[in-house]
Amino acid sequence: MLSPVSPAAVLRALALLGACGASLGLLVQELQGDWVGDFVRANALSLPNRRRLLLTMATGAALAVTGSLALAWRRGLLALRRVSQVTAPAVLVGLVPPLLHRGAWDPLNAAVAITLFVLLLERLVRVALTADAPATPPVWPAQLRDRTRVQGPGLLARIPPRVRTTLRTYGPAMIVVAAAIGYGIYMSVFTLRMHGRFQTYGYDLGQYDNIFWSTLHGRPLRCAPLNLTANWSELRNHAELSVFALLPFYALRPRADTLLIMQSVILGLGAIPLYRLSARRLRRRYACVLALAYLLYPPMHGLQFYDFHFQPIAVTFVLLVIDFVDDRRYLPMAICLVVALGCREDISVGLTVLGVFLALSGHRFRAGLIIAAISGTYFVVIRFVVMPRFGAWYFQDIYKDLLPEGARNFGGVIATLVSNPAYVLTTLVTPEKLRYALQILAPLALLPIRRAYLAVSIVPGSIFTLLTTKYGPTVDIGFQYSAHFMPYVFPATALALASYGDTQLGVVQRRAALTALIAGTVLTGVFWGAIPPRETIHGGFIDLSMMAPTAADRQRHQDLQDLHSLVPPQASLAVSEEEMPHISRLDMFSLRDTTDADYLLYRQGSGFYGSNNGERVLATGEFEKVTERGGLVLLRRRESRAGTTP
Repeated sequence: MLSPVSPAAVLRALALLGACGASLGLLVQELQGDWVGDFVRANALSLPNRRRLLLTMATGAALAVTGSLALAWRRGLLALRRVSQVTAPAVLVGLVPPLLHRGAWDPLNAAVAITLFVLLLERLVRVALTADAPATPPVWPAQLRDRTRVQGPGLLARIPPRVRTTLRTYGPAMIVVAAAIGYGIYMSVFTLRMHGRFQTYGYDLGQYDNIFWSTLHGRPLRCAPLNLTANWSELRNHAELSVFALLPFYALRPRADTLLIMQSVILGLGAIPLYRLSARRLRRRYACVLALAYLLYPPMHGLQFYDFHFQPIAVTFVLLVIDFVDDRRYLPMAICLVVALGCREDISVGLTVLGVFLALSGHRFRAGLIIAAISGTYFVVIRFVVMPRFGAWYFQDIYKDLLPEGARNFGGVIATLVSNPAYVLTTLVTPEKLRYALQILAPLALLPIRRAYLAVSIVPGSIFTLLTTKYGPTVDIGFQYSAHFMPYVFPATALALASYGDTQLGVVQRRAALTALIAGTVLTGVFWGAIPPRETIHGGFIDLSMMAPTAADRQRHQDLQDLHSLVPPQASLAVSEEEMPHISRLDMFSLRDTTDADYLLYRQGSGFYGSNNGERVLATGEFEKVTERGGLVLLRRRESRAGTTP
């Protein structure tokens, strides 16, 4: 090993300090004017300005090197080496403004750039934190993890010891609980704004509202908007039996916006079991950081702004299962396992993988075997025995390139995965899937895949996203499918951080990784997050406004309710796509799919969302106009199919 005062070491130190100076010079120029976006996007900069930029960077490098030589003259070469290490992260400061220009990057390039920045930052932070590390790092006993050293007459020293102990013990947990509650309120407000601006749709909020409404009124698991009008017929689509677990909360205010509130609150509460699990392995403040990163996770924000789904609901219950099984609290674990399995049939796949992991790792061998057996059996029975009795599966085409000849069903997908992994690999290597994978992992600084045994955490999500073929929503963080990753990659991140150990070197590595995680969360949040609020957020198929509903939106809602009140309770109603989530009733159908109803209600100009069908049957004379208000039209069938006016 070279001596820190060798000529090579001195040269490395000067080069590093010169790079820091050049990066600071670049930052100074970037903060002047509004040219960075075009510079990143198209390398657009006039020659005089480019020369000025290069001159500033060269000046910064020269000043840094000159100052460093002066320091070495006065303090010695060891001081020069130490300063170069401590300031190493400053090499990246010139890259920060370009990374904050959302419009300058396409999603793939942004994901790649952020990932590289985060990984490089972690390495440079390690260099900075090991500037004074001894050659043989001492061991820090585990029982000293949460011990706070207070030296001198600082602020902490003036706090009474009992208060310091209380804050140290309960402060991080209180922050997490407050943040979880704040998240639920924040997301409820902004998703209700989205709903109030008619940015929710029959596919899928209107459908789920009808499922809950029907179940509440004694017609379990039917979905009239999908023409699944028989009891339990929604099982043809998905096995979302946990409707019954959430039904008491829906019954308090049976409307679609209640589902949005429930989704926001339940997702936010997932930070609490994640914190509990992490705090058993990490310092409480580190566990707090990870829980806050969960609440700031951009893929979670994207799915929040795409109506309501059960995969996000399952996230918190799976985290509870992991927390309780780790804490050996098996009764609440069993309850949460039942609710999680009931969220959707595909949730059982991830829980089966979890059980196998617990058993193979030996951490909770017996409990892991039980979880794997129950979840695996449930998946086989519900997917291959129960659901086929209600009709063909709607969603097999999302795996169409994996469906072998003669087995065009989910069993065929499994057969391809097992028998032809080489072909499966060819379907994975696409730019869209690379971008999506980095959007999932970059906020966590790739920690879930840093250890081979933790890479299993991405298996459940990969099955339902990366393995799908030619179906854009499954590899888009604006959709609900990202929820298959979330309850596994965050606990895996906690385990990865804990794996660094409690030596001084391990502590340095853990802190550097946490720094990278924070940077990844912030930078990806700039591009794809919803905290803090912004004008638009990507959710579902489009970018959605986060602004409050306008007076016109509120009037439209009132007009819609007034027209709906004219429809007899026993009559069937077909509604246009944007209006459906604002109406709750039993026999409600999607006007984009059918006109087979007693009444039609649609917004003029809604096109294939409803008005095309409405105007067509009005022109044929099959329906007559009842009334029109604010661009909304209510039609009534001239004669019912029984030959009488409805």
